[in-house]
Amino acid sequence: MRFACLIPCYNESQRLDVDLYRQIVLNNPLIDFYLLNDGSSDNTIDVLKRVSEGNDNVVVKDFRPNRGKAGVIQSGMMELSDSKYDYVGFLDADFATPFEEFKRLTEIVENEGYDVIFGSRVKLKGWQIVRNPIRHWFSRIILTVIDTLFKLEIYDTQCGCKIFKREIITVCFKENFVTKWLFDIEVFIRYLRKTSAPNIKEIPLYRWKEIKGSKLKIGDFLQVPLNILQLYSRYGRS
Repeated sequence: MRFACLIPCYNESQRLDVDLYRQIVLNNPLIDFYLLNDGSSDNTIDVLKRVSEGNDNVVVKDFRPNRGKAGVIQSGMMELSDSKYDYVGFLDADFATPFEEFKRLTEIVENEGYDVIFGSRVKLKGWQIVRNPIRHWFSRIILTVIDTLFKLEIYDTQCGCKIFKREIITVCFKENFVTKWLFDIEVFIRYLRKTSAPNIKEIPLYRWKEIKGSKLKIGDFLQVPLNILQLYSRYGRS
């Protein structure tokens, strides 16, 4: 199977480890990496080009102006909706989800076959899930509300490690998103409502670590109740 991994990047020049990226690319020649510069105001694009030098399985895309994570992922996914790939996924640039976990999901989907497979930050004994307690509990409250409204039956919609079968990309990503930070929820709502026989798998991650420098600020959290109302207005109750 052919896999592509989209990595959205916004002002990551100080956080992006070029040597680590190049090592990951070198160790995974059968996965193509699309590094998506989301209108960065720093020299992120130059750093990404350093990663791509000499690597045929790296493509750097420069999106301008800034579209936000939802917009740049939507653009990247739709560009590959009619491509050579069997599956297209995305991963956060800071590798809060280690690339090894993304690779593990590709191996699971290759053996078992799903339309959608995604990581879940479930803190189990002996597993290395390191999250900010306040953000974790705020997230649990929000996801409880979301599940009550939309009946998704998903523990963690917001983990930035997801992989989609190419044929269902247009179902999930063709329409513009209503919200900026809750677009993952919209993706799941669309897929579950538009697919007669959903084939989806949530996989607990072995490792995940919150990285300092997140683009998600307190003001964005305060917008979440409004975002939920926007989702309800667009999609209604399940």
